[in-house]
Amino acid sequence: MRCAISFVLAVLAFGPLGTSARADSDATVYARVVVDRADVRAGPSATYRRVYAARRDEVFPVRGRATAGFWFQVELPDGTTGFIRGDVVYNHEIGPSEHSSGRFLPEVFAPPPLLEAHGEVALVGGSLGGGGMIAVRPSWLLDPSFGFELTAGAAVARGGRLLLATLGPVVNLFPRSPIVPFFTVAAGVISSSPNADTFLLDAGSVAGISAGAGLRIGLRWRLTLRLEARTYLMFETDRYVRQEELSAGLTVFF
Repeated sequence: MRCAISFVLAVLAFGPLGTSARADSDATVYARVVVDRADVRAGPSATYRRVYAARRDEVFPVRGRATAGFWFQVELPDGTTGFIRGDVVYNHEIGPSEHSSGRFLPEVFAPPPLLEAHGEVALVGGSLGGGGMIAVRPSWLLDPSFGFELTAGAAVARGGRLLLATLGPVVNLFPRSPIVPFFTVAAGVISSSPNADTFLLDAGSVAGISAGAGLRIGLRWRLTLRLEARTYLMFETDRYVRQEELSAGLTVFF
């Protein structure tokens, strides 16, 4: 009975729209998830890839319906769209405040796509030991809260040049939140090419470890800003050198 009511409401609200379904910025019909978990997919079929994992009582604006099958096109929190099965939602009209689900500035912020992602690539830049640095950080996510991250970076300062290659775990807290704190530790190799009058590190490669924390700030349209700080310890035969990193950049999930 619930499925039939949902379908009739959608037909009355949208009429025949075609498979792609038209967008309507003034839509007042919303879909509320009535099961514990529901997949939102890229197209109106279970064969399309999952783009969002919805939970019970989440609410989405309905932008259309597919002509084939019982699927609705809904707008996701990050401003993109996907398709959800009609038998897992209840369609009705609600106010804008209820649709926001209490999120702060939903027109700007949205949860990063950690729940559906298998990996991440971050490009960051900032400072390391008083000089400039740039790094690429690809990650393999075992689940939204845990993965392994590789850092490949380079830093240039008055003392010389450093090349970094480290690998270690990364832990994400509150992956459904628009702001996701994370912590990481890593170990690897650091290669030094010092200037002639500098004795920060000898020329060559040494072992190094790092530890740090940061924030992923999710924005609409799947944009994610990454801010972080790390401490590096670089070990020579009879001493170690400590360096601090402050960096920021953008990250892409896949």
